[in-house]
Amino acid sequence: MKHILLLILAVISFQTYAQSKYVCTKAHAERDVEVIYHAPGSQTLCEVKYTKQHQSDILWSAQHKVGYCETKAQKFTEKLASFGWSCYAVNDELKS
Repeated sequence: MKHILLLILAVISFQTYAQSKYVCTKAHAERDVEVIYHAPGSQTLCEVKYTKQHQSDILWSAQHKVGYCETKAQKFTEKLASFGWSCYAVNDELKS
């Protein structure tokens, strides 16, 4: 029973984290760090997109590891914060 509860909590927390987007600001500059999924309902086929000055780059991608892109995006956002950027998570539910 304990394992089922942990599994349900993991699925719920993943669903709220499935479309992660962070916005980081410093002075008048803005950076976006976003996890993008390429298949509906996929938990693994993803990319981490970094946008600055209207130019985007894919920093990481995954095809098989659940949570890989979310972890990379969060750690990259923490790195930006350590350089003086102010970062916050954005709810991105409407993205398809």
